[in-house]
Amino acid sequence: MKRFSRRLLLTLAITMPSTVALAGTTSDEYESRLLRATANIVTGQWSAGLKALNALTEDYPESRVGHLLRSDLLFALAGQTGSLPDLNDRSSKTRAQKLREQLRLRWQHATVTLDATDTRVPAKLVKISLENTTVLYVDLPAARLHVFRKIQGELQRLADFYVTVGRQGYGKEREGDLKTPVGVYRINGYIPGNQLDARYGLGALTTNYPNPLDQQLRRTGYGIWVHGTEPGWINRAPRASEGCITLSNADFGNLYRLLGSADEIPIIIDDTPDWISPAEMQRLRADLLGIVHVGPQLASQPQVEPSSAAITVDIPKTSRHNFPQAHTESGKFKFTEVFVYPGSKTQLVTRATKLNQLGKTGTVEQYWVKEGDGQWRIFLQQQVPIPSQRKIASEPEPTSARQVSGA
Repeated sequence: MKRFSRRLLLTLAITMPSTVALAGTTSDEYESRLLRATANIVTGQWSAGLKALNALTEDYPESRVGHLLRSDLLFALAGQTGSLPDLNDRSSKTRAQKLREQLRLRWQHATVTLDATDTRVPAKLVKISLENTTVLYVDLPAARLHVFRKIQGELQRLADFYVTVGRQGYGKEREGDLKTPVGVYRINGYIPGNQLDARYGLGALTTNYPNPLDQQLRRTGYGIWVHGTEPGWINRAPRASEGCITLSNADFGNLYRLLGSADEIPIIIDDTPDWISPAEMQRLRADLLGIVHVGPQLASQPQVEPSSAAITVDIPKTSRHNFPQAHTESGKFKFTEVFVYPGSKTQLVTRATKLNQLGKTGTVEQYWVKEGDGQWRIFLQQQVPIPSQRKIASEPEPTSARQVSGA
């Protein structure tokens, strides 16, 4: 049994603490029970662990990682040195390793990464809109989707869920590369499961991949969705999709209910996560808002319709301190969103609202780059419609082409 315990600890890739303290809340009952069973095994409570796993796999027969952990424990109790019935079956061993990676990531999240009292937030989420206060954040290395909402001026994490991403990892460049994109996107629709193939589970939230920056960089592919899981699984391995982000059906249902009545919800898919304290976020926000608010005014820059191709805007390299302060008066811009673009600390994506003389507004999305001389410039912009407040499930597109995800 000691050998099994050591092997499990190596699988989880942790240093066993004197006491195992799990995060106060997890995404759902299933994950909580799976991690409690794992904690029993790690702390040497073999009987309690087996009892917990027996109950878990009875209540959740599609939990393949639960069945695997239970079989590992039974083999150890029987005095076997291996952890799989057929160690010569390479494909079976590979599948088992992928399932153990799922367990390792869940365990790491619950015991090391974040706990119930942790108030850190992703550094990419600099400013959230006052009108649309919910934002989704995908921490790709941790295989975790977080739901944040601005409450009384501060970001608060409402929930987080284990997710599966592309089989070939992330950093999508072309159609069919089986990778999940990295960037800032928008949830722009919902398709219920009864309008989709069974592999999408309970339903799908659609995104606007490829975004204007992807188009500028000639990235291809389509149909990158956030969706449920097919029959026969609760969750798949961390890398098992064709490029989409997938959750268990229970988690997808919880996510859908949390989003409520909103459209154009930002989803930041991040391959270089950086979690900072609220005080650090305040300093970062003040610094970046100072940059964009004294940046070049966009009133004279050409605009494009939302359906048109993105355009490149060449702005002379002039010190940002030479530009007038931005105000919300007619013809000026008020910045409503600011995100650090994933993959680099030298790019921003912002949304700004322009007020005209009649008090009506238009919204422009801008992509900024920090050049070698330290100055920031806008290299891409696109006019977008004002987000409409509607329940995202109310108007699924009826076209059959939309019922099949791409990659």
